[in-house]
Amino acid sequence: MIWLRRVLAIPLIIIFVLTFVLGLVLCHLSGTVGSAGFYNGQMRKAHVYDWVYDDLMPVVLDEIEVESPTDFPIDTPELKEDIISVAEQTFPRKWLQSTFENATRQIVPYVVGDKNSFTITVDVRSRIDPMAEGIKDVVDEHRQVIYDYMTEDLIAPAVTESLGTTTTLSYGVSLTDAEISAAIKAAMPQDWTITQFKNIVDAVADYLKGDSSSLNLTLSLTSIKAAAAASLSELADDKLETAFNGLPACDLATFNACLLSLPANTLPSCRPGGYSYEQFKSALQTKWGTTIPQAVNEAVMSDVPDTWQFDDAQLREALGEDMAGALDSAREFIVDKDGQITDEELREKDNGSNDAEEEGFDQARSTIHTIKMWIWALWFVSILLLVGIGFLCGRNWKSRLLWPLCVLFVTCLIFVIVVAVALAVAPIPDRIVERPEGSDATQVEILIADKADEVAHNAINTLVWGLELKLILFIVFSGLAIAGVIAWAIVDRRRRQRLTQYDPTGPPP
Repeated sequence: MIWLRRVLAIPLIIIFVLTFVLGLVLCHLSGTVGSAGFYNGQMRKAHVYDWVYDDLMPVVLDEIEVESPTDFPIDTPELKEDIISVAEQTFPRKWLQSTFENATRQIVPYVVGDKNSFTITVDVRSRIDPMAEGIKDVVDEHRQVIYDYMTEDLIAPAVTESLGTTTTLSYGVSLTDAEISAAIKAAMPQDWTITQFKNIVDAVADYLKGDSSSLNLTLSLTSIKAAAAASLSELADDKLETAFNGLPACDLATFNACLLSLPANTLPSCRPGGYSYEQFKSALQTKWGTTIPQAVNEAVMSDVPDTWQFDDAQLREALGEDMAGALDSAREFIVDKDGQITDEELREKDNGSNDAEEEGFDQARSTIHTIKMWIWALWFVSILLLVGIGFLCGRNWKSRLLWPLCVLFVTCLIFVIVVAVALAVAPIPDRIVERPEGSDATQVEILIADKADEVAHNAINTLVWGLELKLILFIVFSGLAIAGVIAWAIVDRRRRQRLTQYDPTGPPP
């Protein structure tokens, strides 16, 4: 009879093996691939956040090798170390890690169907001020370049745009645009100019954060104009003296007659003999009714504004079209969207063009969620099968415990051996993510492929080792339980033997 029961237990054993293995694999996948912690652990294990700054960014900047797309005077290769430093100061490695891990905690539950929506918050707003401070530190290291850029490319062209290429004073002396620009530049102290550039950086930062609705920074040029006017007056005076020394000599009557009929913005055709330059200049001042500084102020400085404004238009012109668009996108994300990315936003971006793919994705999410919800049923069935195996195969409580424990032990042992043999017969390939090849392959692509391959190997090894570890734990648990039952049987037998010795009339052990 017992053998018939044990034969009937064979189908239960087969079903148990299938349900147990399936439940174990699904449970393992749910706890790894279906968990955000698995991906976060793989990123930490591969040191991805260090790799971004130590390996990836230097190679990216090396491969750019093009001039800056903006009007900024320093090209990317020259700023390589500074760019990396500012980037790391803006987005520290711990911030990258925290942001990625927070994102996976939102996305993974959504993908496996545990949540019906997700909202990823990227705290960029708090990183704007550190970025501004990092840029200002870089400015201090390139003071002369920034000074030349501010004076020659920003302020001087803006304040002299209303002037012609040449401005002629009433004294017949001409000042070129280059000379006026040079005077304005020389009138701007370097420390003052660097401070104004830093103010621009702060203004852009406030604009990015949304602390200001528009970019409008006004700089007073009153003191700059005064210093430039004095410098231009000296230059005009020197030019007038040079012109005076080059005029032919004539008598005083001829000079006075020439002076009376002198057209505007011209010089006399001669100078009286024995006249000093100061006498000549005094005669011209009487003719025009102005001094040279007054003529400079009227002809030049009156058209130079008292203030210079740096606004949205100038920022966009300085950045270029592409980077200006990136600035708008960044501000929209930071201010309008508060640094948040939602599932609805991602779905709306395709304008309904991927509805079929979205429907299939949602069905997959629903299926995964259903499987996760019913994993417990596989474990419950496995336990019931073990109980059934125990009652069918065992004669008493000890054997009813030993049979299911032995089935569990052997099943896990065989599965461990199967996994080991499978890895020996078909080992994990040396390359999972193939390297791009050919002349078109860049060092950045190769570097990313190598890191992706490392992450893939780590992930597969983690999955396999995690499964083997669970099996080993089941083997150890069932083995210890088997040993305990056997020990219990031995102790119980000896106890019965001792009782029989003292009571021969009692039942046999």
